[in-house]
Amino acid sequence: MDTLSDMSVFVEVARAGSFKGAAEKTGLTASGVSRKIGRFEDRLGARLFHRTTRAVSLSEAGEVLYERGEKIIESLRDAEDVVRDLSGRPRGQMRIASSATFTANVLIPFLSSFAKEFDEITATFLQADGGIDIIGERVDLALLFKQPTETTVISSKVFDDPWIVCASPEYIERNGMPAVPHDLTDHKCLTIHASRQTDDEWDFIESGKPITVRVESVYSGIGLAMRKAALEGLGVARLAHYLVCQDVLDGKLVPLLSQYWPKCDRAIYAAYPNREYLPTKSRVFLDRLQEYMLKTMIKVDN
Repeated sequence: MDTLSDMSVFVEVARAGSFKGAAEKTGLTASGVSRKIGRFEDRLGARLFHRTTRAVSLSEAGEVLYERGEKIIESLRDAEDVVRDLSGRPRGQMRIASSATFTANVLIPFLSSFAKEFDEITATFLQADGGIDIIGERVDLALLFKQPTETTVISSKVFDDPWIVCASPEYIERNGMPAVPHDLTDHKCLTIHASRQTDDEWDFIESGKPITVRVESVYSGIGLAMRKAALEGLGVARLAHYLVCQDVLDGKLVPLLSQYWPKCDRAIYAAYPNREYLPTKSRVFLDRLQEYMLKTMIKVDN
């Protein structure tokens, strides 16, 4: 009888709300999960789930067991992390959540240097666009654009992520460089369109006062698409720092009007489960990522 194995599968079913969802996390088939839960219930002499054709929900006995069982599984995971850390070098598998764009444009390039130093740390990247259940998805580390408020997670700012107004050298050669923010009204601009809104009002600080310039939006879409449009010389864009910082360092995009950029009110936040012990693998990943991003920060002249 493998109580820990049964408890682990039970916790995954409770989190997923279905045998199929738990199967994806445990490597078992849905029928295998169902049989395992059935045997666990028989051994305990209690029904743990209410079952329907579409989902399962915890019974009263299941609620009691889940409250205690989840803590047991997390404590065991903490103990395993402590032992791994005692071995010397950080190692193990990580589950890292972030937006698809942040993963592709920051985390994957970052791995080229991180992997050379920590080749025993492996990772599965989860998509966090629209939010993610950090506890339910067993996330070790999440990189988010908004600071979470849940008491089940700990979060902190990793680095600022200001807007960067930029254009390609080819566009500037053809159209000239704006000298002051209001010059943008004479330029073709690339704007972010999200949540049914187009961000065509750009904020600046001029003579110590905040101003807003309404730009002509010739093309609009998600940030990743507008970055590509800017690289192709189609206009001036205002994009997130993380999205274009490497392009600026490489000379593919040129920062414009940096002396007028407002103080940054945007950031990337790290979030992880509120556990007794933060594994070294998570800590070194976060520390090295922060160092990596600080090296790419674009200087603001204001």
